[in-house]
Parts: sequence; structure tokens; C-alpha cells
Amino acid sequence: MATLKPSHCKEYRRLPIDIEIGGVYLPPIAQALLLGLPVFMVLDWLLRRLGVLQFVWHEALFEGALYACVCATLILVMGA
Repeated sequence: MATLKPSHCKEYRRLPIDIEIGGVYLPPIAQALLLGLPVFMVLDWLLRRLGVLQFVWHEALFEGALYACVCATLILVMGA
């Protein structure tokens, strides 16, 4: 049985790298949390301007879920 090297395997993906800022290493999850904040703020501002949030039952719960969705999307994109 032949073994496949990672470079020949279609399912092989490179791992996200840690970024160093001022001697502090940020793991990929922290990078997604930091990058997700401005994206979330823009989406929140846009939803407020469009009046969508007036139809939401619990605004804080909705905003927390929106931030979680933005971060999860960034994590999936960073892993691809």
C-alpha cells in the first residue's frame, strides 16, 4: 500500500500561523476575534441604519450571536 505525502493529498491544508505582536503570540482564534470586531461593528451599524434591529426580540443576544457568526466565518476562511 502506497503512502501519500501531504503535498500530493487534496485534503491537505496548511495550518494557520501564529502572529507575533510586540513579543506576544496571537493564536489563530485570537486573530479571528480581533479581526471580527471591526466587521461586526460595520454590520451592526448597517443593521441599525436599515432598521432591522427593531424587529429583534433581544438586541444584546442578537448582537452576541452576530459576533459569534462573524468570528466563526473568519475561522473557517482562515483555515481554508
